[in-house]
Amino acid sequence: MKQNLIYVFLVSVSSMIFAEGEGRETERPVPEGNSKKSEWSLLLKRQTYHYLPYEYSSLTDKNESIFPTRSSSALKENGKVLIPFVFSYENLEKGFKVDLSYFEIEIVNANTLLYQQSAQGGNLSRFYLSPMARSEFELNLYKTFAPTKDWKLNLGGGVRNINRYLYGNYLGQGTFKEYFFTYGPQASIQTIYQIHQDFAFHLTMDVFYTQGTRFFKQPNLMEDRFQYSLSTAGTEGIFRGYEWDGSLSYSFHPHMKFFVGYNMIVSKFSYLHYNDIQLKQGTENLGSQNPTLAGVWEMNLPQKSENFDVLRGIYLGLMVSF
Repeated sequence: MKQNLIYVFLVSVSSMIFAEGEGRETERPVPEGNSKKSEWSLLLKRQTYHYLPYEYSSLTDKNESIFPTRSSSALKENGKVLIPFVFSYENLEKGFKVDLSYFEIEIVNANTLLYQQSAQGGNLSRFYLSPMARSEFELNLYKTFAPTKDWKLNLGGGVRNINRYLYGNYLGQGTFKEYFFTYGPQASIQTIYQIHQDFAFHLTMDVFYTQGTRFFKQPNLMEDRFQYSLSTAGTEGIFRGYEWDGSLSYSFHPHMKFFVGYNMIVSKFSYLHYNDIQLKQGTENLGSQNPTLAGVWEMNLPQKSENFDVLRGIYLGLMVSF
C-alpha cells in the first residue's frame, strides 16, 4: 500500500513538472529570423460595372452640323458583371509592394432615347450605340509607410494601359471600326486603416495619363448615314483621369479576407492630331434587302471635343494570401 502511494505521488509530481514545462515552451517568443518577410496575395472581384462611354457623352454636342440641338435620356443596357483580379507581392522586411491588375468590359446593346431638333422639326427615337469594349492593365510599385500602429500608407505609381474598341454595327464592317492602344504613367496612393482586429478600411486613388495609336477602318455605316473619312493617318487617342476605390474587408481566416467595395474610373477622352474630313450621306431602308443612299452628300470637320468615359459600380471580393 505504501509503495502504491509513493508511486502515485511520483507520477503526480512528474505530470505537474511536465505540464509546467509545456506552458513555458508555448510562451517562448518566436525568433525574429522565423517571422514572415514577404506575402503574395490574389484578390478576385465580382464587379458590377456600368459603362458610360465617350459616344454617349458626345451625343449632346451642340455644334454638330447634322443636328443643331439634341438631348438624350439615361443610358440603358450598359451594365456588365466582370471578374477583375489584383495580384500583389509585398516585402514586409524592406517595405515595398507590387500590384498587377486587369479587367475588360464589353457592351453590345447600349441605347438611349434621343431627341433631335432640326429645321424640319423635332424627332424622338431610340438610338443604339455601336458595340464597344474597354480593357485596362495596371502595374504599380509602392513604398510602404506606417504612421501609426493601425494605419498603413502605400505611396507610388506605375504604368497603365487602356485599350478601347468600337465594333462595326453590321457584319460587313468587320471586327472593329475604331481601336485605340494607349499607355502611360500614373501616380497612386493606398491607405489601409485597421478598424478592428478583423475589420479594415481600404482606399486607393490613381491619377493617370495614357496616349497611343488609333486604328481606323473604312467605311462607316451607321443607322442614319453612310460616312467616309479622309486624312485619318497620324491620329492618336488620349485618356486623362482618375480611379477611386473604397472597400471594407473582413478577415475570417489568417490567410483569407472578404471585401465589399465601390470602384469608379473617370477619364476624359480626346483625339490628338485629328484631321478627319467626313463625307456623309443619309440612308434609307437600312436592314432590308435593298438599302439605299438618300439626300445630298455633306462634308464637314467634326468638333474635336473632350468627353467623358466613365466606369462605376459595386463589387464583392475574396483575397487569398500565401
